[in-house]
Amino acid sequence: MKSPNRTSPILALEAELKTLWGASAWPFTAAVQKPYASKTFSEAYAQLVQLLAVKASGVLAGPNGVGKSLLVSALLEQLPQKAYRPILLTHSSITAADLIRHLCKLQGIAASNRRGDNVLTLRETWQAIAPAWPVLIIEEAQNLSVTAMEEVRLLAADRADTQTPFSLLFVGDDNLMARLLLGVNRPLLSRFGFCIQMQAWAPEDLQAYIRSRLQEVAIHTDLLEPQAEQLLLQASGGLPRTLNHLAQRAMEHAARAHSRLIAAEHVRLALKQLPWLVKLPEQQEETNTP
Repeated sequence: MKSPNRTSPILALEAELKTLWGASAWPFTAAVQKPYASKTFSEAYAQLVQLLAVKASGVLAGPNGVGKSLLVSALLEQLPQKAYRPILLTHSSITAADLIRHLCKLQGIAASNRRGDNVLTLRETWQAIAPAWPVLIIEEAQNLSVTAMEEVRLLAADRADTQTPFSLLFVGDDNLMARLLLGVNRPLLSRFGFCIQMQAWAPEDLQAYIRSRLQEVAIHTDLLEPQAEQLLLQASGGLPRTLNHLAQRAMEHAARAHSRLIAAEHVRLALKQLPWLVKLPEQQEETNTP
């Protein structure tokens, strides 16, 4: 039986967080929910809002961890409910046969076993909410099967005129465009009017992001030694999600060492916990040393 006086590792870290830095929460975790408006984020968001305003359909693509889901979340919060009816589909591995039924469920509609009945019910539902405009967002769209993509195309073509009955947004990683460019998906691709490609963040954006995360939890002093910051920026590859993981692990190592400053050694220890990241030049030299 554990001693009741022994402090758990989690409580010990929480105590160091407050003792060393006076922070209200860990700055690089989900505890900080406010999106940081980087240049990449702001430009992509502005483009997306403008394109949806003209009822366009298209693609939002970029490397994993660049902030696509965060952008979609911000978009869903900000779209005026009187003007739009967003529908978010996150189960991209869903089969073609289940896709229409799942959309019915998301719309609060009792799904039928007959595809035609479900499509008709969806059409009537969307017509009833006019002038509000449906926006169908499919995340991790690179995982959709060919038949599921064709099902989406047929649903988008369910009108007598050339106007798609809703705006369709495919959100995916760098493999998404390669999938869409396959000949079998060309009919679907022809219905898209834009592609927003989110790029890895510039070092100055990541530096500003670090300062912003620290300030959000009431840390107003520089915690990172210059070399530690450079290691973080280099190892993160311009991806804020990767930076969050590395910075959080490094901060934990500093807390265990009772250090107010996050040193390069703390970042190196964090990198050992994330071995799938690209090795730093100094690590590569060690690997190549006979």
